[in-house]
Amino acid sequence: MYSSEMPLQDPTITHQLFQMIAEMSDDEKRTLLKFLKGGALKDKCRRQHFRKPINIPVRYTSKVGLSNGFINNISLGGASILSRGAFSVGQSLSIAFTPPNPAKTVWIAADVVRLTSEGIAVRFRSMNQIQKAAVISVASAL
Repeated sequence: MYSSEMPLQDPTITHQLFQMIAEMSDDEKRTLLKFLKGGALKDKCRRQHFRKPINIPVRYTSKVGLSNGFINNISLGGASILSRGAFSVGQSLSIAFTPPNPAKTVWIAADVVRLTSEGIAVRFRSMNQIQKAAVISVASAL
């Protein structure tokens, strides 16, 4: 299953929501409920996963070999990579970064989904629990 098809019942998402709501005051909870019942988020969220702005080094393999860049945002669905390489939409890559905890390099298979003047956006392919934990660790640590 592609990470973009991950059900919203994923424990990391639900846990974060419950924790945030539990820490709210009663007035904040009432306001949030009114806001959501009123449909304030309808058609507002085009991304399935929240992207966290970061700045960490990344290595990636492509058809031209091993290259370097920087991840400037990341989510469970993918990442934006600042790089000057030659890419094409649909191109397969393997990207590697080192999360803060555990400090062991993790490789994730990805596909280029968008080209920008600064680099590329990639969508992660299906990830195992270690890879998901690495992405969450990177996004949570900064």
